[in-house]
Amino acid sequence: MTSQSEYGNAGYGYIDGEFVPMSEMRLPVTDLGFQLGDMCYDALHIHKGRYFRMDDHLDRFEHSVGERRYNTLGMGREGFAEVLMECASLSGLRDSMVNIVATRGVPTSGHKDLRTCQNRLMAWAVPYYSVVSEEENREGCDIVVANTVRIPPEAVDPRIKNYGRLDFVSAMFEAYDREARYAVLLDGDGNVTEGRGWNIFALEGGQLVSPDEGVLEGITRRTVVELAESLNIEARLEKLSADQLRGAEEIFLTSTAGGIVPVKSVDGAEIGEGGPGPVTQRLTEMYWTLHEDEAYSTAVIYPD
Repeated sequence: MTSQSEYGNAGYGYIDGEFVPMSEMRLPVTDLGFQLGDMCYDALHIHKGRYFRMDDHLDRFEHSVGERRYNTLGMGREGFAEVLMECASLSGLRDSMVNIVATRGVPTSGHKDLRTCQNRLMAWAVPYYSVVSEEENREGCDIVVANTVRIPPEAVDPRIKNYGRLDFVSAMFEAYDREARYAVLLDGDGNVTEGRGWNIFALEGGQLVSPDEGVLEGITRRTVVELAESLNIEARLEKLSADQLRGAEEIFLTSTAGGIVPVKSVDGAEIGEGGPGPVTQRLTEMYWTLHEDEAYSTAVIYPD
């Protein structure tokens, strides 16, 4: 697990066609990825020297790049894979979080005509970190149902992973003010969506439910659905109300940066026994074992 002092400094990156130490990564302030949030990205996990579900992440990133119409990156899927591999190799990290990002780039004038931009690709590999603390991973975290409403998918497609997260920022401060650290947002109809960087599952009547609309189609979420099926546990992607969530037998979050994270309370009310439930624990064990399965992982070649 990375420390506060390492975060953002240790590791290796790629920008403007060059591989450089993380401390030398620089983005021009005139890049519209910074000014307008005109960007997309994907986040991958390296566990014990192997990328987990790399092809699935590349599928999603390639789709996002196409939807954003970043047509001048100068490379496609094969190039993206090579950049990711080289960042990992140069970093030397066997356990790492790796981000790959495409931005609109810098416009040729103050009119900011999007068609004039040279799109920019960057990537970086840093020591592994989790969206929650080690204690929360073991014992469960506290979440709240935020009053802040999720940006509707008709406005911004949540299936395109991006850094435009001011709705999540507002929700996080709600959580802090209510003595929690994490918040899940509802949509305009009062249905559960997701949190900052994670999907959510609720176990009710022995069956798993995860929201099907207004959310990122998470790779970890997909993995959980597949693992649940192997255990003969039905996993449904459908609408989930706030009341259903609060009444669940078990709740957990799913994220590349953290895996499967148990939830011990919602809005201050204990969930189940107030810790990781048996289904959550079994899925977590299976999830991390899967990382070493060659059918789901890709080895990084490190320098001698």
